[in-house]
Amino acid sequence: MDDVFEALNAMDRDAVMGRLVDELPRLRKELDVKVEDLAEKTGVDKDKLKAVEAGEDKLIWSEYMSILFVFWNNDIGRSLVESKGLFPNALKRAMSINKNAHAPITESTRLGF
Repeated sequence: MDDVFEALNAMDRDAVMGRLVDELPRLRKELDVKVEDLAEKTGVDKDKLKAVEAGEDKLIWSEYMSILFVFWNNDIGRSLVESKGLFPNALKRAMSINKNAHAPITESTRLGF
């Protein structure tokens, strides 16, 4: 278990968050999600999200995790996150998460996009 957390501690969080920020406009476009909708789902202020996408502000770790999990809990979003490598394996291992370790997503559990 120590090696899992060592890998997590060695992870460059700024680089991980930067990759998500770089992909965020494309992710939103592919999922047809407005900034306002993402803000509502994540709890991250819409003006902050706009500033982050414009390169005028940075995410903090909790905001990154909120955005990541919103996308992860959507079938198409999960596929995009996986294909773009936006959920690092070290983080998945530390959280004991993999693409099969989630409750099935049904129409009643969809996040609205």
